[in-house]
Amino acid sequence: MTEKGATPFTPVEPSMAQSDELQRKKRLMRFAFIVIFALFALIVTILVFALVAMRVKTPRVEIRSVNVEGLYVGNSTYNMTLIAQIEMKNKNFGDYKYDRTTMSISHGGVTVGDGVIWKGNVKARDTYRMTVTTKVSSSGLLDASRLSSDIGSGVLMLNSEARLKGKVRQEDIFGSDMNTSKNAKVNCSDQKNV
Repeated sequence: MTEKGATPFTPVEPSMAQSDELQRKKRLMRFAFIVIFALFALIVTILVFALVAMRVKTPRVEIRSVNVEGLYVGNSTYNMTLIAQIEMKNKNFGDYKYDRTTMSISHGGVTVGDGVIWKGNVKARDTYRMTVTTKVSSSGLLDASRLSSDIGSGVLMLNSEARLKGKVRQEDIFGSDMNTSKNAKVNCSDQKNV
């Protein structure tokens, strides 16, 4: 019901300015959602990288080959020089710096020779090869009867062991250095024909 002289209510069309303002707000909302999604995806990617790739692993040390030079075998003695090719694999994303250590050669649980592994550095995701020369002599063995039987059989069982103590240095996500101690170990048993 309308009063006399009053005009009936007619819906007013939104003006062009109001329509543009509404479109601008919608665009801003879409842009905000895209930025939030991109930040969320970046954070998830960084966390996965930190948990998987930045995990510090123990470097792998292997004796690849051993050559014998200057072999002398008597009734109850032997002397020789062992030349070992050692390979160290560092699978970390940081350098592995290790200290000087020795590689011990033993026969029947008694040390018969020591070789020096000098301190060094293995680059990130790299393999480093080195040669270790060891003079081996049976002069420290006390059980002459066992040594004579080993020499008589024509086979000497030699064991080698080395422990490398070092640190893996890599940067963490926020750019600061992270040093983690890792000790690599190598054990090898070998039969040498005499």
